[in-house]
Amino acid sequence: MGKTRRNRVRHIANSNPLGTTNLNDFLNGDEDLMDNGLGPVDTMREQLLNVNVEEKLNALQSLAVLVQSGKKDKLTAICESNIIRIAAPYMFDRDQPLRNAAAGALRNFTVCMPEVCDIFVEQDVLTPLLTLLDEYAQNTEWIPNFDSAMGGQLDIRSDTFLQAINLLWNLCESSTIALDTFNQTQLIGSLIRCLDHTIFGLDIAISVAQCILVVSESNQRVWNVLTQHVPALLSLLELTGGYGQHYLRTLGAGILSNVPALSAAYTSNILNCLAQTLAIDQQEALSNVLNGRVENERNDCVPVLDINMETEEEETEEAAALRRRRQELPTQSEIAMKDVANLLDAHRVATEIITNLVSNDDEEWVDSEGEDASEGEGVVDYEVENSNSNGDIQDLDKLPAELVEIIKSLGIVQKLWQKAQVLPDNVAQSLRDVSLGLVMKVKNLRISSLLCLQNLCNALSPEDMGGAKAIYDVWVELGQQVFKGPQDVTVMEPATSLMRAALERLKPNKELFGQMADNDLELIFNGVKNCSVAEIRANWLRMLGTLGCLLPETLVRTIITFIVEACVEEDDVWTISEALDSLMDMFADNDWPKIIVELNLPEVLKKLEKMFRNKIRQQRRELKERYPAVQTVRTNLSRFIRYMEIEADKYAKNA
Repeated sequence: MGKTRRNRVRHIANSNPLGTTNLNDFLNGDEDLMDNGLGPVDTMREQLLNVNVEEKLNALQSLAVLVQSGKKDKLTAICESNIIRIAAPYMFDRDQPLRNAAAGALRNFTVCMPEVCDIFVEQDVLTPLLTLLDEYAQNTEWIPNFDSAMGGQLDIRSDTFLQAINLLWNLCESSTIALDTFNQTQLIGSLIRCLDHTIFGLDIAISVAQCILVVSESNQRVWNVLTQHVPALLSLLELTGGYGQHYLRTLGAGILSNVPALSAAYTSNILNCLAQTLAIDQQEALSNVLNGRVENERNDCVPVLDINMETEEEETEEAAALRRRRQELPTQSEIAMKDVANLLDAHRVATEIITNLVSNDDEEWVDSEGEDASEGEGVVDYEVENSNSNGDIQDLDKLPAELVEIIKSLGIVQKLWQKAQVLPDNVAQSLRDVSLGLVMKVKNLRISSLLCLQNLCNALSPEDMGGAKAIYDVWVELGQQVFKGPQDVTVMEPATSLMRAALERLKPNKELFGQMADNDLELIFNGVKNCSVAEIRANWLRMLGTLGCLLPETLVRTIITFIVEACVEEDDVWTISEALDSLMDMFADNDWPKIIVELNLPEVLKKLEKMFRNKIRQQRRELKERYPAVQTVRTNLSRFIRYMEIEADKYAKNA
């Protein structure tokens, strides 16, 4: 699969801080909002252009509410208007609440609708955003204030910085123009000091680390600055404490791993840090949070004597505002869930860092699914018997011995396998009842763990992965999870990719598959027939080709028949090419002349070849970088058919 792009799950801040506009009323246009004859978007625009600060605040609050609703038509209408261009300069307004509302609303917009990032850049959000952040950078004495009476809440100026740095992070990840513009500033050096969570708090430190992680990916200008702050980055690897500290520590490891010189110099430090993070049992942490929530709910049910002392003095506006703020503070359960969310994110980032450490941009590291790998394999000449074509899969190992030893000594593979496990049914159901956000984080962690294991499986020898039996057990268990669990294609793709990579490693171990029978193959056949995703079908068909090299001839016949029929029924030309390639692999080390003749393979494949050529012509544009690999399969197929004909003739003469 090659290098992985970090899949971030962003946190949406309080998108309705004023608490005065009803979501349904606003979206549906109540009388107060519509009495001017304008729709919600036009009303917002009029309010933003009003000289009154309260009107502007109401407009920004309305924008936050609308973004929260996810109403695509209204969000599109905003993008097509000039509202973003009008709202953006308020991030650098003299009024602090206005700054905060603008930064928060725009940040949330990029979270709920990431595709707006290019529009934000076009509408010049970067100018006020970078000007705002530069103000913090120039003021070296600025540090946040935390209100202990309000649960350690940030002061409004510091919260504005938090919103702004998250907005910058989102824009730089989605837009190369934003990243290029950021590179022209001197901000990166000033952001380093914000990584000290003892001064700036965990929320700011984590968000800044996330931003630096994004902007430091394949960015030499940022590397040059980061190499001047090595002690500060290394100090992050020594953090201890709660799950938030673990997340910050992991992000620090990711930043170091993004800088080639630092990654090479501190590989051991980075992997040790990641292993410590991965050693924490996320299932136990989730269970503790769920159990704590139940206990808190039980305590909340205890009746409390409510004594209402009537006084002549009415509540002041300031006191009422303070009371409302306290009511909006997160509960203990919400704080605990945010904490475990940090752990899940730390685990996910750790798996992605390891994936990138064991991958490389050089051609020799390209996965066998890529174009370069297919061209490197060349065209197989099936007219010449090639008894050595199987090769030793271990010859493909490419990782430096020192890196392999570190991975083995830290038990990285075993830790990743634990992260790839399905939650117990009772925990999963309780989690769905409590937080869909945590459910998504658990799923994302599982996906990234499976992808990381696939990369390791491709890069390590079977012995370094724990031995052939351990790999076989993983293959079997994944198969059970795939066939028995819910058919979530986002998990099925990495799961079947890992199964495919594991099975490829087991080619020398035929003895492990002695118990396989027709009904086992039927599961895979049904997997191909019932799957709507071409990538997953290709993985199943590839596995069938590998199994064809491991199973007895009676099952091989069944596999060949199915692969041919699947190719006839398949619409996706890439999947057909994968299936045909796997079919040809089956004959690389095996001669089944009887099967060739009885199934009339030369004639069957000739018809298939004609269909294959037509589909290549039809889908050439969609293939893009895969086109050369498909062409290689097409060329191989022609020679394979000639080989089939020769083998059939030999069999007929001998008979």
